Amino acid sequence: MKNIIVVFGTRPEAIKLAPFILQAKSDRRFRTYVCSTGQHREMLKPLLNFFEITPDFDLDLMKPGQSLADISIGVMRGLHDILNAHKMDAVVVQGDTTSCFIASLIAFYHKVPVMHIEAGLRSGDIYSPYPEEFNRKATGLVASLHFSPTEPSRENLLREHYSDEDIYVTGNTGIDALFTVIKKLADSPELRASFDKTYSFLNPKKKFILVTVHRRESFGVPMEEVMKGLVALSQREDVELLIPLHMNPQVRASAEKIFGDHAQWIDKGTPAHMGQSRIWLCEPIDYVPFVYLMNRAHLIITDSGGVQEEAPSLGKPILVARKKTERPEAIAAGTSKLIPLEEKAFVDTASEVLDNPEIYRRMSQAKNPFGDGKACERILNIMAERL
Repeated sequence: MKNIIVVFGTRPEAIKLAPFILQAKSDRRFRTYVCSTGQHREMLKPLLNFFEITPDFDLDLMKPGQSLADISIGVMRGLHDILNAHKMDAVVVQGDTTSCFIASLIAFYHKVPVMHIEAGLRSGDIYSPYPEEFNRKATGLVASLHFSPTEPSRENLLREHYSDEDIYVTGNTGIDALFTVIKKLADSPELRASFDKTYSFLNPKKKFILVTVHRRESFGVPMEEVMKGLVALSQREDVELLIPLHMNPQVRASAEKIFGDHAQWIDKGTPAHMGQSRIWLCEPIDYVPFVYLMNRAHLIITDSGGVQEEAPSLGKPILVARKKTERPEAIAAGTSKLIPLEEKAFVDTASEVLDNPEIYRRMSQAKNPFGDGKACERILNIMAERL
């Protein structure tokens, strides 16, 4: 039995690692420990409760206004102490967060093999997304095994001269998580009914657009141009938008500046004009209700990597509000397209998808290139063979 420790800190990591953790804990080939760095502490609680995962170690790093350096120092110190006290045969990390990179670095210092899930994503620009592009490339340098979600991500690693025998195309574990939640929603009329009630303000006669914007490299003018585009889009009679607003103060400041009276909060008392707003704002939404909303949406506008992967499995066209994406597979498959970070071009692109039934049909029916829901099983079998 091999001792492995799974490390995560943000909600996207936890979502993609949750099905892996559950399967690993029931796999007699492994003794599985879980470490939460607490990088997104409050956002993790409902998710971990839903999947019934209790971390064995909690570094509790979340502090107001912390910098990337603060997070790095905390993960470094905390995981160093854990690896000193407990013999591990592997450290499992996912994606491209600061928690992922620093955990990989400390594992390397302790000469513990690093298993990198979602390896090989590349945008080609070290500052976009920032700091994720650096984090995933640096994690790759110390990883022993690279679990790539797609063939193009494998090819990225081969171009960087990683050994072919250490790279495996497994699909994305985020699709495993999505299918788990979809099944639970299908099997639980009470859960669906509770979400129907929560979001009863949405007008079923309008095209519902779900929006998330939070990327650090878009702070300032690019994000404000996107928000201006959303305001312009909301002037259409046939649409309404719901925007779960990221907690980052810079995102909030831009939203307050641009949206003003055009938007209405849903979770700060009962809206005075329920059903009349076309831009609804709300606090960040937990993963399970967010899946419900994705499934209900007509169109999704996002700069989130995870949403780019998940929405195609639900048949939802995605407009990616970024200059570049490290998930070109979605663009090539036709499930997604980049939307410019400039007000007029933003509105023109969104309107084209909304108004052209053939474009909408092609995007909604394109096959998801990111997986079939069996990535975790593949990864565990490979780890059992290679460790």
